[in-house]
Amino acid sequence: MADLDDEITSYKVVLIGEKGVGKTNIISRFTFNSFDENTLSTGNASYSSKVIQFDELQKKNICLEIWDTIGQEQYRSLTKIFYKDAASVIFVYDITSENTFKEIKDYWYEEVMKNYSDNLGKI
Repeated sequence: MADLDDEITSYKVVLIGEKGVGKTNIISRFTFNSFDENTLSTGNASYSSKVIQFDELQKKNICLEIWDTIGQEQYRSLTKIFYKDAASVIFVYDITSENTFKEIKDYWYEEVMKNYSDNLGKI
C-alpha cells in the first residue's frame, strides 16, 4: 500500500466488450483477487481502482482507475463517454463465442478509434 509521501500517478483504464464476456470478473479478480462464476450481467457502468507499487526506491505508484462498461447493444451509444481521458482500453471477448470476437473487430475497435482521447495508448 502506498504511503502518504509516495508519488501516485493515475491512469484511466476502460474494459469494453459484449454482454457476458467477463469484464466484471476480470476486474474483480484484478482488484480484489476474487472470482464469482455466478456474477450477473452489469446493468450499469461501475468503477474500481487499484494502486500498484511501481518503484519502491523512488516511492512511485500507479493508480489504475478501472471502468467496467455495459455490453448490451441498447447502451452502446453511452459507452463512448468512458473513452474520454482513457489511458488504455482493454477489449474483452469470450473465446467460446465467435460472435463476441467478431463484435470487437466489427464494432468496438472502430468505435474506440473514432472516439478515443489523445492520451489513449495504441497497442
